[in-house]
Amino acid sequence: MSAVDVWIVTLDREDAEVRRLHGLLSGAERERAGEFPLPPRKRRYVARQGALREILGRYAGTPPERVRLVRSLGGKPRIAEAGAPCFSVADSGDLALVAVATREIGVDVERVVRRRATRSVDGQGLAGFFECWTRREAAGKARGTGLRRPLGSDAGLECTSLDVGRGYAAALAARGGELRVRLRRYRG
Repeated sequence: MSAVDVWIVTLDREDAEVRRLHGLLSGAERERAGEFPLPPRKRRYVARQGALREILGRYAGTPPERVRLVRSLGGKPRIAEAGAPCFSVADSGDLALVAVATREIGVDVERVVRRRATRSVDGQGLAGFFECWTRREAAGKARGTGLRRPLGSDAGLECTSLDVGRGYAAALAARGGELRVRLRRYRG
């Protein structure tokens, strides 16, 4: 797979779908879901993790409930089995993105809303701020370092903005050459 598949997942799901996705979660994910104090946040988490497992299961040839996820020393999630595809996941508001590729990648999405800390970037206003922010987050995820690395340390990293819907800014970053992106919709 030379292209990067980016799955757009709507997190606002019907009750029956949330129950079905809950059944795909690992014990640790179910425990974490139980820690969310507000039901809407719990539902979005269950929808995101269940969809992530279904998507990764398709690529890994594994039933979703059997996909083993682990974290690198830097905290980046990955599939435990050798030779499995690389992935990155992000969510904001009622939207999640799952990027899958054969190389290290990072994806980020942010709901574009005015916040106290947001400000114009290069005269681009609010949209410019979020475009810059999502690119920085995606690059950090692709490197496996998050935001712990200084700006300007992204040699060999390709980054592109993604159009995932009105009211959202999103970006994808990857090592290893040109980015060919296929946007896909997760239907469940």
